[in-house]
Amino acid sequence: MLIRTKLLLLGLATLALPWAGCQYVREVENSLRVAEGQSLLAVAQTIATSLRGRRDLLYRGVDGPRSHEPAGPYDYVPVPLASAPQLDGRGDDWPQATPTWRHFRGSHDSDRLEVLVGTHERHLYLLIVALGDQLVLDAGDAAALEPSASGDRVWIVYGTPAGAQEQMFVSSSSTGAVRARRIVTRELGRPELIEELRVQGALRRLDGRDGWAMELRLPLSMLGHGFGVLLDDRDRRGSLPSSYGSLAPRTLEPRGHLIAAAPELADWLAQFASPGVRIAAATTAGSVLAEANAQPVVGSGISSSQALLSQLYRRFLRGSTLAQRAAPTERGQLDPAQTGEAAAGRGSTALFAAPGQQRLAVAAAAPVLDSGSDRVIAVLQVTQTADRWLLLRDRALTRLLNLTLFAVAIVVGATLLLGAHLAVRLERVRRASDAALSRDGRLQTEFPETAASDELGDVARGFSSLLGRLADYTGYLRTLAGKLSHEIRTPLTIVRSSLENLESEPLPDSARTYLARAREGSERLGAIVQAMGAATRVEEAIRAAERSHFDFAALLASATQAYGDAFPQRVFQLEGATAPCELHGAPDLLLQALDKLIDNAVDFSPPGSTIRLRLRDSSDDEWVWLEVENDGPPLPPEGGARLFESLWQHRRDHDGRPHFGLGLYIVRLIAEFHGGRILAADLPSPPGGVRFTLGIARKSPDL
Repeated sequence: MLIRTKLLLLGLATLALPWAGCQYVREVENSLRVAEGQSLLAVAQTIATSLRGRRDLLYRGVDGPRSHEPAGPYDYVPVPLASAPQLDGRGDDWPQATPTWRHFRGSHDSDRLEVLVGTHERHLYLLIVALGDQLVLDAGDAAALEPSASGDRVWIVYGTPAGAQEQMFVSSSSTGAVRARRIVTRELGRPELIEELRVQGALRRLDGRDGWAMELRLPLSMLGHGFGVLLDDRDRRGSLPSSYGSLAPRTLEPRGHLIAAAPELADWLAQFASPGVRIAAATTAGSVLAEANAQPVVGSGISSSQALLSQLYRRFLRGSTLAQRAAPTERGQLDPAQTGEAAAGRGSTALFAAPGQQRLAVAAAAPVLDSGSDRVIAVLQVTQTADRWLLLRDRALTRLLNLTLFAVAIVVGATLLLGAHLAVRLERVRRASDAALSRDGRLQTEFPETAASDELGDVARGFSSLLGRLADYTGYLRTLAGKLSHEIRTPLTIVRSSLENLESEPLPDSARTYLARAREGSERLGAIVQAMGAATRVEEAIRAAERSHFDFAALLASATQAYGDAFPQRVFQLEGATAPCELHGAPDLLLQALDKLIDNAVDFSPPGSTIRLRLRDSSDDEWVWLEVENDGPPLPPEGGARLFESLWQHRRDHDGRPHFGLGLYIVRLIAEFHGGRILAADLPSPPGGVRFTLGIARKSPDL
């Protein structure tokens, strides 16, 4: 890992500061949330205490029978409606998802009756849907009680505030407006129909399926506690009906009740409402009886820029402000878990989130007890949006994170600057270390950062001292060959003369074998001394060579013809030398380098093979390239970087001549003298082989 990356990670570690700040803000937020919940619970308990034993204020009816028990399958709990529905039989302006629907099955599985009851202001609204049933209308020109004139009818039986029981049926001879008529028993049991003008409604067929829907509106003042709905379903006008609903089919006695709030309950709750607070009274099953909603608090108390930062920072605290559960999606229903706690006689608080919204709310629920007992008759819930403590949290969080992030930015910026500065210094040291050894094997002892007083300066000074010692030792090794060739020449001459004198003496055959070996060793040693001296002389000749203008293409053509005469067992082929190629350099040295390359190609190529010379010259290029290709074995894998070093060899003396690895080294010296370079690469197989590429600068380095 790079040092700058490590320093960056070290700087980013300062992000622990805002993280710690977020943890602190979370603790503050939890404290505010608990305090808010306890405050709301105290308000809920206070209001619940004021409603203790007030069944007349909670429920319609004198004593509210069964008002403390969950609603049964035949009981109706009206849904508080936000606005009065339009009486058109469509039901579009009713709550679409509510558990207060009542479902009844007919004699056939496809026949169903669904009833939904709602309240708005001082009216009761009914949405009645008959599914799987063809609408059969009443006859318009016959008496209403005549059996042959009867079609589908909806019976509504209800208790009056005075405790009596009324029977009413709703029907129509056409879609649209409906008629409601009460049956009154006169003397001698004679039934009489009375038009109930206080009841209004509409009837329509369902679109795309069998069935019909009816909407009705009734004044709450005419209703008591008992309540039931029954459908007389007829297949045709005048036939016997199939009756199903919440009334007894024969006696039309209500099997359920209308569990509705008293008209005064909403006004009673409204006196406790405050901005941003919702107060709801519900049954022990969670069905809302009445509620009071005050206007929310307007304004946040923070600027637009702070609000934007608060929204950004709030994402980091979302885990601490996650609601315990989502608010009920059904209108007119409280949370089941919180309702269950209150119905068991225990107060509770919870954090809710409105579905699809970002706003949170704190809710507290308390039980409403009956007078003289601990029996729960209702549930009171107080809900307040979390704007107040979220506002306090956002203010604290914005200030805290602004300061910590500003400090983190300073630390990270300073760390990046330090890392960049160190990276630049280290890059200079790295480039100097890469260039310490030149292509000709010379060491550069000048090293950057040696004047620095820090640890990097100590490292640079250590490298500089090491390179100085290596330069002295390398210089000694460079002159060692010349010194050895001079020092060995005299003792070698003595050994040779001694061997010549010994050969003239009479010796046994066994001794002459050793004498021949000694002669061979001296000759080999002499060749080594001669080669070392020749290398020294070549280096001196290269340094003293003079440059001139000449035609390199003509030089190659003449040399190629000479190589064909010198090596008749090889075929030489020259390409690209048809046009003149003017160079400024030492033609003798270039010819000597070409001799070394050809000698190397002849040694490694099989007899009868072709040695290809290729001149690549482009007027828009600064280089002239000469390629020498020969068939044969590939380059040694370990010699790619050492092939052009002095005294490095990788082949055996297969032709009886010693090889000391000086030929390619001399080629490299000549190429560098002309500002060029020498490269070697394997040819693709088959047939395989090696290509040496000599690059020569078109302009001489001394121009």
